[in-house]
Amino acid sequence: MNPIDLEIYWNRLIAITDEAGAALKRTSFSTVVRESNDFACVLLDRKARLIAQSTLSIPGFIGTAPLSLARMLEDHPADTLRDGDILFTNDPWIGTGHLPDATMAAPIFRKGRLVAYAVAVAHLSDIGGRQWSADANEMFEEGIRFPVIKLAEGGQFNPLVMQLLEANVRLPQQVRGDVEAQVAALGVASRRLAEMLDEYGLEGIDDIAEAIFDASRDAALKALRRIPEGTYTGSVESDGFDAPVRIQATVTVRHDGVTVDYSGSTPQVRHGINETFNHTYAYTIFPFKCLLSPGLPNNDGFTRLFKVIAPEGTIVNARPPAAVGARHLIGHQLQAAIFEALAPVMPDQVQADSGTPLWSILLRGVDTERGRSFSTILFFNGGMGAMRGRDGPPAAGFPANISNTPVEVAETLAPIVFSCKRLADGSGGRGEFQGGAGQIVSFQSRWPGRLRVSLLTDRTRIPAKGLLGGAAGAVGRVRLNGLDVDNPKSVVDMLEGDTLELTLPGGGAYGAPRATATSIAS
Repeated sequence: MNPIDLEIYWNRLIAITDEAGAALKRTSFSTVVRESNDFACVLLDRKARLIAQSTLSIPGFIGTAPLSLARMLEDHPADTLRDGDILFTNDPWIGTGHLPDATMAAPIFRKGRLVAYAVAVAHLSDIGGRQWSADANEMFEEGIRFPVIKLAEGGQFNPLVMQLLEANVRLPQQVRGDVEAQVAALGVASRRLAEMLDEYGLEGIDDIAEAIFDASRDAALKALRRIPEGTYTGSVESDGFDAPVRIQATVTVRHDGVTVDYSGSTPQVRHGINETFNHTYAYTIFPFKCLLSPGLPNNDGFTRLFKVIAPEGTIVNARPPAAVGARHLIGHQLQAAIFEALAPVMPDQVQADSGTPLWSILLRGVDTERGRSFSTILFFNGGMGAMRGRDGPPAAGFPANISNTPVEVAETLAPIVFSCKRLADGSGGRGEFQGGAGQIVSFQSRWPGRLRVSLLTDRTRIPAKGLLGGAAGAVGRVRLNGLDVDNPKSVVDMLEGDTLELTLPGGGAYGAPRATATSIAS
């Protein structure tokens, strides 16, 4: 394909997903999507291969979408689908790894012929069950699970699906609003792709897809061939729930592809920090994207170069019905093991461990006397790891690009008042390049009665490691009324006037500190 034509088509497809993402973000009801960008909109070809994704899409959803769609089509084959159908699931082992994420897929037809699929994924503000937390013992406690079903058929909603969903969640209006926002995004993607085909007189996008895949594969292989072939190992340790967890990664680099094997990682645990394979796969390929082709949009031409081995029954690929609600507390740390493994051969590109994972704080209150209730989710980021030539950014999302929840938005939607939100000075690791600082967030409850607070946190006992001689970042801390919370992955109660303080961890440093003039003279 003419390179100029390819560039035009490729950017047009990205623009389509960006418009779909904007529709989802602007019409959603919850802060999870609207403020924190916990969503993705992607286009895939008719073989369920990733072509393009919206700019704000998070890596976890980009990477799981092709796996999810392929599994959906096993239950509802392509030849049984028609215009106006929408497939839906939130099964953790089919979708993104935990129940709150709704994955929807819509076939796109032109002149009666299937030409592509649009997929929209979003984190719903509630999915029923016990409050979203890390301390569930099995998946059945974590909410209602939908197998692969048709949310809509021929353009007509299945009323039973929405009735079941609304009857099992605490915020039916908000959840329905987010579901309908996803449906709107799918509609935007379908219409805009049809307009593109009409404008350029195309019958489909198969040739465009193959050209995108070929160009992406060639660019990635060119970068990959600069790495010496071999087997490299890295690991990362984190707090776990009640005992430390170890992720062991063996990275085998060949000039035609990469295999990452997580054999040796901690077995799955009793609490909800377990990973499913799809989410592990997504956050395994993402660090390689950062290393090999950071400026190249994600697509199958790149992802096909990677094989991920995650032994069943381990923390990175738990067997159902394991609790998986807080699976990101493990998934967001996979990058540290991969960067450590490749540090000896890619010292200029790797990054020290970040003050990850993202901290998620869910607030819920029920006032039976006044007949009112609320529930909201707040997101906060620790410091990012440093790399050669760059200090780690403070309070920045990595590897998920989920934004910190603004104070003004949080105070509008929840009965809390913030007394502090500032950088945790000195929390980044010391080295040639400093780790990013975490942040300190403090708020007071104004809810009349008991406020239930889920703490989905990590790195409060084991810090983010430095790299190539850099020091570790500072650990995080959770305090209620000035006292340390015993288990910062638990659910705690706040009474009116109580204060919760979150000190998020700092990122690791890169390289040993440079000697000062004084020390040299001495």
